[in-house]
Amino acid sequence: MTRPKIDLTISIVNHSNPDMLRDCLASLFASARNLSVEVWVIDNATDGRGVAQMREEFPQVRWLFNETRQGFAANHNLVLRQAQSRYACILNDDTLIHPGAFDRLVGYMDQNRSVGMAGAKLLNADGTLQNCTFRFFTLMSTLVEISLLPGPLCALKQWWVDGAQNQNEPQLVDWVLGACIVVRKETLERIGPLDSETFPIANNEEVDWCFRSWKAGWPVAFVPAATITHFGGQSMKTPSGEPDRMRIELMRTRISFFRKNYGFLQALLLRLILVGTLPWNALMLGQALMRKTTEPAQCRTNWFTLYRVARIALRP
Repeated sequence: MTRPKIDLTISIVNHSNPDMLRDCLASLFASARNLSVEVWVIDNATDGRGVAQMREEFPQVRWLFNETRQGFAANHNLVLRQAQSRYACILNDDTLIHPGAFDRLVGYMDQNRSVGMAGAKLLNADGTLQNCTFRFFTLMSTLVEISLLPGPLCALKQWWVDGAQNQNEPQLVDWVLGACIVVRKETLERIGPLDSETFPIANNEEVDWCFRSWKAGWPVAFVPAATITHFGGQSMKTPSGEPDRMRIELMRTRISFFRKNYGFLQALLLRLILVGTLPWNALMLGQALMRKTTEPAQCRTNWFTLYRVARIALRP
């Protein structure tokens, strides 16, 4: 018997947020009205909470179980490498899919066959817009991002955010947030899945994926008619006063991204920026502490985070 043609294969990683994952699956199946959808959940060596109940409630979902924890890219690649559908999608488990979101994403890509990838409009839990469209990194944008700036200059940190996310019509953008990315089958076959070797844990793998898509001649698009609520940061929360693990990993993989896509010299200059800004940032933190404009716990988090980033930049 010939297997029915699948429009969209969706990959979701279970990070032991059973209530969120259950709500994500319920919203997903309720929203995909005109598509044939195949959904895979990769259980990332969790404690198994809620899995049996979800398997019973959503029997159409296919499950994979890791014996040891894997990174973001490695998990999704388990599904991306075997997807036989016209499109594939990586989707976070901490999302709620608004009605028709995937129909609109796939419909846009059907009408724009030169586009290789597309992302949805992302909303915060309170309904406000979440940053989801961005420009590719540069040395200058990273310098501004890593530096603690006086209040009037903090607006400069938005330079790397693409204003396309404020538009109501689809736009081509450099890259979209990895909470939800739909990729065309032909694009996936051309550029391959996510790079799990360069980005073994999380952060910046979607930037690299979009970069490779553009480089191969497949533009990346933002489709605002497709809306998803993304709660964010559920798998890498930072206790008060401790280093921000997500930000540290973000900068570690930023170095890897520069080395892979921009070359040795730019990666070296990036390392110099991450180390050279440490004295300035220490001064800014000291002033904030003395003026009591920042809580001591937040100062400790910022300092140990920036210190760890600088130490990583000094490694070969």
